Amino acid sequence: MKFINTVFLATSAIALAACASVSTPEGGPKDTTPPTLVSSTPADQQLNVSTKTISLKFDEDVQQNNLQKELLITPYTDNKYRIKMDNEVLILTFDKPLKDSTTYTFNFRNGIADIKEKTVAKGLKLSFSTGSFIDTSRVAGQVINLMTQEPEADAIVALYPAEDTMNIRKSRPYYQAQADAQGQFSFENIREGNYRIYALQDKNNNSLYDNEGERIGFLKDPISIKADSQKVTLQTFIIDTKKPIALQRQKMADRFTITYSEGLEKINAVTATGKDTIYYKALPDGKTVELYKNPKFTGGKALVTAVDSAGNNTLDTIQVDFGPDYTQRVKGAAIKDINKKNGQTLYRPGQKLTLELQAQATIKGNSPVTIQSDTATSVALKYPEEVKLDKTATELTITIPKLSNRQAPYTIVLDSTQIVPLQGKALSFPPLAFNVGENKGTGSVQGTITTKVKSFIVQLLDNKYKVVKESRNTRNFKFQNIEPGVYNIRVLVDENNNGQWDRGSGKFDREPERVYMYPNQVEIRANWELEDIKIEL
Repeated sequence: MKFINTVFLATSAIALAACASVSTPEGGPKDTTPPTLVSSTPADQQLNVSTKTISLKFDEDVQQNNLQKELLITPYTDNKYRIKMDNEVLILTFDKPLKDSTTYTFNFRNGIADIKEKTVAKGLKLSFSTGSFIDTSRVAGQVINLMTQEPEADAIVALYPAEDTMNIRKSRPYYQAQADAQGQFSFENIREGNYRIYALQDKNNNSLYDNEGERIGFLKDPISIKADSQKVTLQTFIIDTKKPIALQRQKMADRFTITYSEGLEKINAVTATGKDTIYYKALPDGKTVELYKNPKFTGGKALVTAVDSAGNNTLDTIQVDFGPDYTQRVKGAAIKDINKKNGQTLYRPGQKLTLELQAQATIKGNSPVTIQSDTATSVALKYPEEVKLDKTATELTITIPKLSNRQAPYTIVLDSTQIVPLQGKALSFPPLAFNVGENKGTGSVQGTITTKVKSFIVQLLDNKYKVVKESRNTRNFKFQNIEPGVYNIRVLVDENNNGQWDRGSGKFDREPERVYMYPNQVEIRANWELEDIKIEL
C-alpha cells in the first residue's frame, strides 16, 4: 500500500512539473495603457447630488499617486476627506456633506495610476452639482513668462470672487486650474460672476504666493466670466520688493568693501559734502562694492546708493575708514575677463583682456607688461598706448597683439619694478598663463523699430536671456563687435515715459509694462553684418 502511494505522489509531481513547463513566461510587453474610468457615483454632470462619498471604478486595479496634493477640488473646500483604494475602485469619503447648490469639479491631474506600471490616468475630471443646475461659465487662456515670452509650463491659475477679500497671498484659490506644458489652461463649470485672476509658478506647491522667488502674473482689473468662453493671457514675472541691505563692511589699506544681501544693477557713491571724488566698482559676484582711496578721498562719510535689478534702491550713509596694509597676503594679480571654450581659456588677437591687481598701483615705466611663449616669442606692451590703468588704480587692460605661434601656450609677465603699489611693500606677480585662439572676428546686428512710443529699451540677449548690450530710444539700432552665436532681441516699452521700464506692483494694482520679444532668434556670424531686423511696436 505504501508503494502505491509513493508511485502516485511521484506521478503527481511529474504532472505538476509538466503543467509548470507550459505556463506563460513572466515579462512581455510593457503596459502603457492608462486606466480608464468605467463609472462613477455620482455620475459626471449629475444634478441634486447629496452625499459625502465619491467613488470611481476603473477598468483595472489602480493606486493613488500623491493624490492628496494632485487632486484639485473647485470651488475650494476645507472639508477634509479620506482616501480608500479597493482594487479597481477609488473612494473619497468627506467628513461633512458638500455645500448645497454648488457645482463641483474634481480634477485628479496625475493622482491616479495603474498598479503594474504606474501609468497615470490623464485628463480625469468629474463635475456634478449639489443643486438643480450645473454652472456653465468658462474661461481659458495661456500663461507665459514675461521676460522670455515662453510658455510657463505647469503654472497654477487661480480665481477669486472679485467682491471677496481673499487673495493669493492669504487664501487658497476659490477656483484653480493648472497650465499644461504649452502654458494653456481652461476653467469649466464656473459660477457666472466677476473674478480676480492670477497665475503662479508655485515652487512649494501650496497654491499661495508666499515667496518672492516665485514668478506671478495677474490682471489688475477683475474679469467677467460668463457662458461665452473668453481668452486671457497672463504674463509671469518676479516681484521683488526687498531693498538691498549692506550686510558686511571691511576696511583695507586702499579700499573699503561693502557686501550686500543681493545682486546689484547699479551703484553710486559720493561724499557727504559732495566736494570729493570717490572711485568705486562692483565685483564679479554682483553683491560686493569696493570704494577706493585716492588723493582727494582718504576717508570720511560717504553716501552709497545701491539699486537691484527690480529697481529697489537703498541709500546708506557710511563712515569709510581705510585699514592696515594687506598686500603681502594675496597674489599680485589675476586675469579678470575669461573666455572659455572646450574647457580652455582662449583669447584672440585684438581682444581686450583685463588684469585685476590686488592693490592700488601706479605705472612708472613704458613697458610694464610682456607676453611670452616657450618658443622664445616675446612682445612688450607699451604704456600708455597698449596698457591702460583704470581710475581705481586696480585694473590693467591690455589688447592681445598678433602672435606668430597661435598654438603655443603664452604667459603674461608683469614687471614689479614698473607696476608699484601706491602704498606698502612691493607687489610680487606670478606669471599668468593663457591660450590664444584663432581670430575669427566678430559680427554686428542692426535693425529698425517702427513705433509711436517715445521711450523704450532695445536689448540684445544671449541664449540664456542675459543682456549683452542695450540701446535706449534708438529707432535705428546697431550692436557691434558681437561674438558669433545665437541671440535674442527684446524691447522693454516705457509706457509711462518715466525713463525706465517698470515691473508690476506687489499690491497687484499695476501690471508690468509691455515686453516685446522678436519672434526669431538671430545668428551673428564672424565678419558679417545682419541688417534685416524689423520691429513694429
